[in-house]
Amino acid sequence: MSSNNAAFDIIEQVARAEKLHEGHAILSEHAAKFGLSHVAYLGLNIPSERRVKPLVAVTYSPQWQRHYEHKDYVNLDPVVAAGIVGTLPIDWQELNRSSGEVKRLFGEAQEFDVGRQGLTFPIRGRHGEFALFSLNSPMCDREWAREKLVLIKEFMLIAHYFHSWAVKAEKLDGNDFVEKLTARERECLRWSAAGKTIWETAAILGLSERTVRFHHENARFKLNALSTTHAVSKAITYGVIPLP
Repeated sequence: MSSNNAAFDIIEQVARAEKLHEGHAILSEHAAKFGLSHVAYLGLNIPSERRVKPLVAVTYSPQWQRHYEHKDYVNLDPVVAAGIVGTLPIDWQELNRSSGEVKRLFGEAQEFDVGRQGLTFPIRGRHGEFALFSLNSPMCDREWAREKLVLIKEFMLIAHYFHSWAVKAEKLDGNDFVEKLTARERECLRWSAAGKTIWETAAILGLSERTVRFHHENARFKLNALSTTHAVSKAITYGVIPLP
């Protein structure tokens, strides 16, 4: 299966890569050594105006990728739903597959040779980004139950390192939106997120209501938001302000 130094060997090789596809190719080369059929990385909510689309590096077939997108399975996939709200590794076997739609999703995944087993690591970056790092394997249930613990131990570290490396390799390791907003604009949004009115925010910060509105307007413009509520939502998503 793997040696105790396998994770560090992979990390050292990825560190020498310069582009996302190069780092992912290294993971793909090592996949078979762990009994894996696929390795997939998906980076979302990247807080950079230079990157609108997600960061994607997967070994799934182009046919399955197109089918998944065409069926809009991202809004149905229980792996994505569990990853959004969770922090621990997700064993696909333990997900609720009782609905017909979810059964069909996993059935079609099998037809496209995605793999009998799956393991996903949710990742939350320091700039407000969110990522999913997944492994797939054709192992039987008994073998998977035994090897899953080894995979979690090895790939917990690899997954988080790969994400940090990916955003740096793509030159996305800064938070454009934090840098664009002034401290006052962030403060006004933070108090709005806490449910405070403009009058209450003004009283707390020792400002006039007109000044608070001015900071809200500037923040909306910089975040390309339709309203203050929308600006607050985007600011939380991108890590500009903390959750209230």
